[in-house]
Amino acid sequence: MISGKRRRVRAIFDDTFHRLARSEGDVIELLVKAVENIKPLCEVEKVKIAGTTYDVPSIVGRDRQQSLAIRWILEGAEEGRISKSTSLEKSSFEEIVDAYRQRGIAHMKRKNLHRLASVKRRFAHFRWPTRTGIKIFSWIATMWGGSIQLELQRARSNLQIFSTQPGGKNGRGSVRN
Repeated sequence: MISGKRRRVRAIFDDTFHRLARSEGDVIELLVKAVENIKPLCEVEKVKIAGTTYDVPSIVGRDRQQSLAIRWILEGAEEGRISKSTSLEKSSFEEIVDAYRQRGIAHMKRKNLHRLASVKRRFAHFRWPTRTGIKIFSWIATMWGGSIQLELQRARSNLQIFSTQPGGKNGRGSVRN
């Protein structure tokens, strides 16, 4: 809803939902399944360590998963409208159906994000220096077909749990393994 055009947005979604009801049946079930198919499991964040910026994969929370999925479906509908020069109602209908069938622009965005996270998984240790990191790291290894036992051994050998104690250099605390 840009510039307060609430009526226009409402009309677009009403028409989209009517199209879904006529062609696919249960609109709510279709919409929920479409959003579930598009939700990303992980994303890539930029982390700066020692002057170098790394792309580090991280797990996405439930709320962010849902907002990204809905945003990608709407962006896909907008891109489809521009490329095919159709109405926004028709392109949003097509994008929701494509998301339900695991196709379309939104699904490609999800697939590309997961592919990027898979490529950048070697930097995962920069994000999680805790026991939770082992679980997440093993989840990423399992997700992308790596040998989970080998990945867990590597993660445990590289893992350092930091705790600060009073004193140390410059009074900032010291690092203990």
